[in-house]
Amino acid sequence: MKAYRSIFYSKYQSQFKRRAREHFDYSFTDQKLIPLIEPWLSQSDRAGACLDLGCGDGSLLHALHSLGFEKLYGVDASGEQIELAKQVTPQVSVGDLFEYLAGFEDEFFEVVTLFDVIEHLTKEEIVRCVGLIRQKLRKGGLWICHLPNGDSPFVGCIQFGDFTHETMLSPASARNLCGVFGFDEFDASEHLGCSAGAAGMVRSVGWRGLRLLPLVWNLIETGSAGTGILTRNFAFKARKPA
Repeated sequence: MKAYRSIFYSKYQSQFKRRAREHFDYSFTDQKLIPLIEPWLSQSDRAGACLDLGCGDGSLLHALHSLGFEKLYGVDASGEQIELAKQVTPQVSVGDLFEYLAGFEDEFFEVVTLFDVIEHLTKEEIVRCVGLIRQKLRKGGLWICHLPNGDSPFVGCIQFGDFTHETMLSPASARNLCGVFGFDEFDASEHLGCSAGAAGMVRSVGWRGLRLLPLVWNLIETGSAGTGILTRNFAFKARKPA
């Protein structure tokens, strides 16, 4: 681990996330995460093991549990965040994601998720991480990733808003990365992260209109509308061939 990471990750929950344990509400994060991941998990075996690398406070693990997955594992470098994640499952650990992942037998997991982690890694670390993910996924297993979107006009506030961010990807470079490691069925999606309330509905409707401007801009400049994925964060999934 790079020297600065141990300094920042030791207080990542209190200094960056700033969520108080006694007020943490997983139902709120479920509203934002389940609509994103549920369509991609329709073919996944609920009895299979799921691993969230960089599980943080356990929000994604809770969403997976809400969708019927029971065998949940997680690892994170922040002890503060793992204390929260233990409310979801005891199978979470403080540690290095590479060492943790390498400790499982090959083709062990049905699903591996990597949410808001890949941007914290160097390119060399990303290559190592993706190779391990493919190795530990069963045949036909699913990898889902969430990260800042290099195609967004305002991604800078996400990428540079966290001192520990290292690398930026776009939907196109993410597709290339998956292809190099032999994943197929690549799909990417915008993630506005709206809640189910009235404010979230207004944001969703407003975004549909607002996003037309950069699409037209790109079309005029390049002759193509591009990937059409413009939110500051995006997600993608890829499958290990059966």
